[in-house]
Amino acid sequence: MGKKDILDRILTMFMRYGIRSITMDDIARELGVSKKTLYHDFEDKNDLIDRVISYDMMQSRKFLEEVHRTELDAIEEIFMVNTRIHEDRSRYSPTFFYDLKRYFPEIYQRWLEDKRQNMYGLIVGNLQKGKQEGVYRMEIHEQAIGKLYMARMEMLDSNEIIDGHQTLSAEFMQEIFTYHMHGICNERGLEILAEFKEKSKNQQVKEL
Repeated sequence: MGKKDILDRILTMFMRYGIRSITMDDIARELGVSKKTLYHDFEDKNDLIDRVISYDMMQSRKFLEEVHRTELDAIEEIFMVNTRIHEDRSRYSPTFFYDLKRYFPEIYQRWLEDKRQNMYGLIVGNLQKGKQEGVYRMEIHEQAIGKLYMARMEMLDSNEIIDGHQTLSAEFMQEIFTYHMHGICNERGLEILAEFKEKSKNQQVKEL
């Protein structure tokens, strides 16, 4: 089993059950190796978590690099990113975010800063692209909207108003995306957005 497969399987365990409840014995059993072998690869659980989260960050950066390489139109680009966010969030248990923030604050802060930097850059770049393509409102302030977008997404992981499981639902995330797009799109952009939504809906029906 390669290192990538090991990290991916451990990350899946953490996403499903949280971090604190998973022991090194649980991980060794899941991987089909002895605990001695596990400790040969990782110094302790903190080291394991640090490397798993680093792997998760690397996967996110790879996806954003792929988005840049595809050179999509602004609305198609943000639609693709939003779809990926839906897919990723549906895989995470709310316990994962809670455990990471409370019990591993240094690792959480590094993960958060990496996410902020990469997503903020993508959102601001997308807003600038949309203006150039004539699909976003020219008067919007890219940096302000970028920060507002990030603040809204982070609020979902730590608040007392919205239930954690609700924030992981596709319907809830779709409403947030629609709210964002209706705030930045001009009339032409909204028409294109409606076309993308209809196309996506038809694709989902075909896959059923």
